[in-house]
Amino acid sequence: MRLRLLGFTLLILFFALAAIILWPASALVPWVESGSNGHWRLSSTEGTVWNGSGMILSHSSDGSAWQIAQNVRWQLHPGQLWRGRLLIETSLDQGNALITLTTDGVTLEQIDAALPAPMLLVLLPGALGRYGWAGMIHARTNAFNCAWRSHSCSGEIELLWKDAAVAEVPGSKLGDYRFRLVGEGQAMRVDLSTLSGRLQINGSGEIAASGLRFKGEASATGPDAAALDAMLRTLGRSSGTPGKYLIDYREVATN
Repeated sequence: MRLRLLGFTLLILFFALAAIILWPASALVPWVESGSNGHWRLSSTEGTVWNGSGMILSHSSDGSAWQIAQNVRWQLHPGQLWRGRLLIETSLDQGNALITLTTDGVTLEQIDAALPAPMLLVLLPGALGRYGWAGMIHARTNAFNCAWRSHSCSGEIELLWKDAAVAEVPGSKLGDYRFRLVGEGQAMRVDLSTLSGRLQINGSGEIAASGLRFKGEASATGPDAAALDAMLRTLGRSSGTPGKYLIDYREVATN
């Protein structure tokens, strides 16, 4: 009787272990959609949760359709699970990322990847996420950590936005820009500088649970500067220097 019970227990454990190892990649689909507040979707999955691939779809700016954003492949290294650590190695169409999950939080150990601007900026709060962004954003960091319980982050991420454009602004591309994101506890500081382009904008702001704010100075150059100048007059106020405007943008988060 004891041998039968032992054999039955071992059989159950074997099937449980096999189910965990062979856990299909499709099980990640609801996690991705939930974690991105419905803005991303994981499709065409292959392999397992531990070693698999798929395609990330991103919602269009008006929310009417899904667009192919990136192909993604991942491998989870469970060697330190007994210490409460899970290492995730991810490769994208243009770059890679190394992420560590612990009982305390998530750490972006390394990111060096280019992503379509709509894929990232659709995550912005409120109306900002629906502006119809375009271009490519190159993200880089060697250490960025966020804690689960305190909802606080530390570290720095650099974003290089090339060929930036907005559907609501007619004409050619606006330019190339550098963003520096710095985790400061429960808020994130954002520093923006212009590398080149017809819209020159520089300043800093903050993203927090309470909302978003940004202060800076903007000006327009090039043959279609007059059209941009008219837009800047509606967004800011004159700085006292012809053609330059002070921008003070605030958006309060709504629950």
